Amino acid sequence: MDFTYITVLDFESGKVYQYNLADVGDNYLFEDKDEPQAEEVEQLLIDQGHNLANIQWMIHADPTIKTKLNYERH
Repeated sequence: MDFTYITVLDFESGKVYQYNLADVGDNYLFEDKDEPQAEEVEQLLIDQGHNLANIQWMIHADPTIKTKLNYERH
């Protein structure tokens, strides 16, 4: 699978961040660029100023962020 994006929920800032791994350039050479290890991703996030104790992150291929809430009231 092509893991291209990292999305971060940062509870300290109250914001959602998304990083494109293609944009980080040669600053981060992952052992396997198609499937970076958690430790490698976490080092990138620390370097971007995130506190690992106050974030949730995921790595994925689709950059789409859904913002519309669809639900039915009962």
